[in-house]
Amino acid sequence: MPPDRAHHAVLPGLRCGPRRGQADADAFGRGVIVRFCGNCGAQIPPGAPFCGRCGAPQAPLPVATMPAYAYPSAPGRPRTGSGRISSSQIMVAAGLLIILSVVTVAVSSFAVSQVLGTHKPCTSNCGARIVTPLPAPASYKSSAYGFEVEYNPNWTVRNQDAQSVTLATKLGLLSVVGARSGQPLDQVMQAAISALPTSQWQDVAHVSDLKGAHIGDQDGVGAVYSANLVGSNATAAKVRFVIIAATKNGVTVVIFGANTADLKNYPNGIPEGEQFDALCQQFQWGFG
Repeated sequence: MPPDRAHHAVLPGLRCGPRRGQADADAFGRGVIVRFCGNCGAQIPPGAPFCGRCGAPQAPLPVATMPAYAYPSAPGRPRTGSGRISSSQIMVAAGLLIILSVVTVAVSSFAVSQVLGTHKPCTSNCGARIVTPLPAPASYKSSAYGFEVEYNPNWTVRNQDAQSVTLATKLGLLSVVGARSGQPLDQVMQAAISALPTSQWQDVAHVSDLKGAHIGDQDGVGAVYSANLVGSNATAAKVRFVIIAATKNGVTVVIFGANTADLKNYPNGIPEGEQFDALCQQFQWGFG
């Protein structure tokens, strides 16, 4: 057969054209689904609704869908116990609570001891302090000026009238005197010192001014003095006394308190100083 007619022969044509099996393999390799007509067996192009040879209708290809990916669920956590609290666990918890309570009490006690241990008592020029009120106090009320004084029921009344009261304390004496006076308070205090009988009150000397002096809710002035007090047996005893004066609504009140001196154990050397302070704090001014 001449070379130029080789491609017109039947066998070469079949050899040059793709065979059905090879075409199917090529199409499968490209991801294309090959269909054939159910009527005549001819190959159907992709997407063709009819057979190109016999015209038979062709069913559409089903759309392939990828299945949804499902994430694997986490494995269940193994249980390490029966789910119940054992008696040993309860005992351990109770023991811890007891230990915690003991530690709390110890720490609190230590803190209180530190606070109290670092507190330094006042030794000089100390004003009135907040103290525990006198238990079930007795009282005196001035009928002339309306002021009222509450005092320790263990003290006894030596003398009282419309303007004043004098009390015998456990270790000394205390007097409260009211008057209408326009004098400055320092002059009032000096007049109170001058009124002391010199035959009994000897060597009177100013020790210090009293800071924060007050009577009731009224600020005033005050001072601490030392003296030798001569008794009925002509024996002199060292004493400390305080004078506090204040004026309100035209009425001047002078408080005088004296004790046997105790410089070692008490600020200002007055053992009943706290009770004198309490009397000043509980003092009630009258109508004037």
